[in-house]
Amino acid sequence: MKNMRLFSVFLLGSTIVFTSQVNANNMNGFQCSFPISKGQQSIRKFTMISEVYRCLKYSDHKDLVIVNSEHQIVPFHISTPSQAVDVSIYKQEISFYQEPAASTYKTGDQIRRIAQLTGVASGSESDVQWVNKNSYYSSVIIEQNKTKGRLKSIIINYRTGADPVSSTVVVEASSDLQNWSTLLSPQNIFYLPGKHNNMQSNDLKFSSSSDEKYLRLAFLSNIDDFNTNIIGITGEYEVTKYIDSPMQWFNADSLRSLDEQGEWSMSLSDIRPVSRIRFTPASDIAYYQGSIFIKRYLDPVIDSDQHKTREDAKKKIKHLIKDAVQYPHAQSVSPWQHISIFAQYKIQTDNGSIKSSDIQLTPIQSKTWKFVFNQPRMADVSQLPGIEFGWQSPQVIFIAQGAGPFFLLAGNAELPQKAVFPSHLVAMDENLEVVDLLPEEKNNDINVLASSDETIDMKYDLKTILLWLTLFFGVGLMALMASQLARKIKSENK
Repeated sequence: MKNMRLFSVFLLGSTIVFTSQVNANNMNGFQCSFPISKGQQSIRKFTMISEVYRCLKYSDHKDLVIVNSEHQIVPFHISTPSQAVDVSIYKQEISFYQEPAASTYKTGDQIRRIAQLTGVASGSESDVQWVNKNSYYSSVIIEQNKTKGRLKSIIINYRTGADPVSSTVVVEASSDLQNWSTLLSPQNIFYLPGKHNNMQSNDLKFSSSSDEKYLRLAFLSNIDDFNTNIIGITGEYEVTKYIDSPMQWFNADSLRSLDEQGEWSMSLSDIRPVSRIRFTPASDIAYYQGSIFIKRYLDPVIDSDQHKTREDAKKKIKHLIKDAVQYPHAQSVSPWQHISIFAQYKIQTDNGSIKSSDIQLTPIQSKTWKFVFNQPRMADVSQLPGIEFGWQSPQVIFIAQGAGPFFLLAGNAELPQKAVFPSHLVAMDENLEVVDLLPEEKNNDINVLASSDETIDMKYDLKTILLWLTLFFGVGLMALMASQLARKIKSENK
C-alpha cells in the first residue's frame, strides 16, 4: 500500500512538471514582429530599438528570437555596447634643462654606470683612460606633463656641424631628482653632415611609459659637451579617450507613496535595460540620500498562471498522501531586491553649481522600482526629485541562415528554443555588415507563422490530455486504495 501511494505521487508530480514546461518548438503566440532590413553578408548586426521591450514578457531577452522566411530560428547573440576607443597622436616641443658639466659628472660614478649599461667599458677605467676612449658624458633633464598624454617618443634636434656626431643615450626616470631608474635601454643616435643634405637618426621610441615626474637623457658621446649643441627636443604624445555608446534617457510615472515612511514606488512602461539614473532636485532640496530596489519582472499573466499551477500541484500532492507531515511555514520573502544606494546633490556656489554624477548600474530590467529616501526622511511630493532613466541599445549579431527576409519576434509566454551562436564569431563584431531593425509590422504572416501547424497544436493538446488522464488515474487509484483499506478495517472489526 505504501509503495502504491509513493508511485502515484511520483507519477502525478512528474506529469505536472512535464506539462508545465513550455513547448520549446512552439512558434505561436509571439506578440510582436519586427522586420530586419536586407543585407549581403552571412553575419550581420543591428541595434535594438525601444519598441521591442514593450513586447517582452521575460527579462534577459528570453522570449526573443530571429527567424528567416521559412520560420526557422537562426543563431544570434545580444551584447551590451562597448566603449569606443579614440586614439590621437600629436607632437609638441619639450622644455629641457642641462645638468652641471662638473668633472665629477664626466669621469665619476655616473659615467661608469652609463658605460656599463652601454657596454662601452667595464667601468673600472681611470679618468685618463676615459679621455683616451673619446667617450664624454653629458645629460639633460625633462619635466613630464601628464596632462599631455602618454609620451611615445622623443626627437632630439642637434646643431649639426662639419664633423659627424654620434651618441649612446640612456633614458632614466625619477620622482625627486635623486634616485634614478632606467626607463629606456641604450639607444644609438647619430648626425651625419652631407654635401647637400644631412642624415640623422635621432628618434627615441618608448615601449613603456613612466609615471615619474622627471626624465633624464644621459649621453655618452664622441664629442665633449654633447648636450650644449641640442637645439630642441620634440615629444610625440598619444591621447586615448574612451567614449561610451550614446545613452538614451526617458521619464517614467510620478513617484507614488508606499505605506512605509520615506518609501516611494515608480512604474516603467517597459523593461528596457536601465544602466543610469539621474535626479533633478526639487527647488528647495540640495541633497538626496537613500537606496534603490526593484521587483523581479515577469509578465503578470504568466506570473499568475505559474503561481496557480504551483498551488494546484501542492494541493493535489497533499491530498494523495495520507497523514501528510505538516511542515512549518517558511518565512515570507520580500519581493523587493536591493540594487544600489545613492547620494545625489546639486550645490549652489558663487561660481555656479556642483552636481553629482549619474547613478551607474549594471543593466537592469524591471517595471517596478522603489526609492527609499533617508535624506530628506519625511519628504512630501513637492520635495521629490525628477527621475530619469538611461539605457543603451544592445547590439544584436545574427547569422543570416536560410532565405530572407529575416524577422525579430518578441513576447511569448512559452519560451522558445534558441540556436546557439558560435562564441568565436562574436569577436568579428567590428567588421560586420550593419543592417536596421525596422518598426513593427502589425499585419505580417510571420506573427502567426505557426498558427496552422497541426503538429505543434497536437503537441500542446497531447500534454493537456495526458494531464487529465493522469489526474483521473490518480483519483481512481485513491478510490481503489480507500476501498481496500475499508475492507481491511471491516474484516478486523469482525
